[in-house]
Amino acid sequence: MNWLQEYKSALKNVYAEEPLDVYFFRPLAFVIVKTFYSFPITPNHYSLFAFIAGITSGFYFYQGTPSGYMMGALYFLAYSILDCCDGMVARMKKNGTEFGRIIDGVVDYTVNATVYITLALGLSKTIVPGMIQPWVLIVFAGVSKAVHSITYDHYLTEFLSYERGDGGFVAKEIEMVRKKLADSDLNKTPYFKRIALKIYLGFSSLQSGGLDQINFNPREYCQRNLHTLRMWSAIGPAVHIAVLIFAFLFNIPNLLYFYAIIFGNLWLLMMFTYQTKINQDLSRVKV
Repeated sequence: MNWLQEYKSALKNVYAEEPLDVYFFRPLAFVIVKTFYSFPITPNHYSLFAFIAGITSGFYFYQGTPSGYMMGALYFLAYSILDCCDGMVARMKKNGTEFGRIIDGVVDYTVNATVYITLALGLSKTIVPGMIQPWVLIVFAGVSKAVHSITYDHYLTEFLSYERGDGGFVAKEIEMVRKKLADSDLNKTPYFKRIALKIYLGFSSLQSGGLDQINFNPREYCQRNLHTLRMWSAIGPAVHIAVLIFAFLFNIPNLLYFYAIIFGNLWLLMMFTYQTKINQDLSRVKV
């Protein structure tokens, strides 16, 4: 198997993943994974490395200086690449665990929250008389990013589960985590694991957010939603991350404000309308 074939096999789904992930972040992550493949590095190690890089980026963003923004952007880039490594090495070595997937999710949520909070604190040191303050805009951008990412992740997860023939994955995942938490006292689950499960449950519930949990015909669902999922990816996590990195690497934060607050929210409204129409059509097809 050559590197290209091995790279494709290390992806969740080359057709469903965000284009920026497939053609930028994940290829760089694949090079790292292949370089250190023979070392005893587990998916959880890569999650730890990503966490350290992400928290370090927050440290630099908090400084509120052009050089701090540039360094923060570079460390956030490192986080974004390392964040792709854990899933890749898990699929390639077949050594992934259920708890490892939860840890990956917790690291993702924690780092992204840290980055936007520290950016807001850093930007609060800059006062612009008579205008909306930059820290207010970054808060709006962060909230918008969270809403966009939760929505995209919901539809991506549902697509992949329907492709496997077992739709409604998000609802099943929430039920599974709730059961684990209920059993955690009896099983003497370590405190850290219980905290991770609670955080993961909270964000999984947000991800569901009352969005459609109807079971559709899997074949019809995948046919109709492959192109739709690519449209959703225009406001997916990878694009938000790339825009943030570019905006603060070159000190043009207005780029992030425009993309996340204006374009992203208009696109979200348009996509909800389009997705509702598709779901209405699919509900008429027998499962």
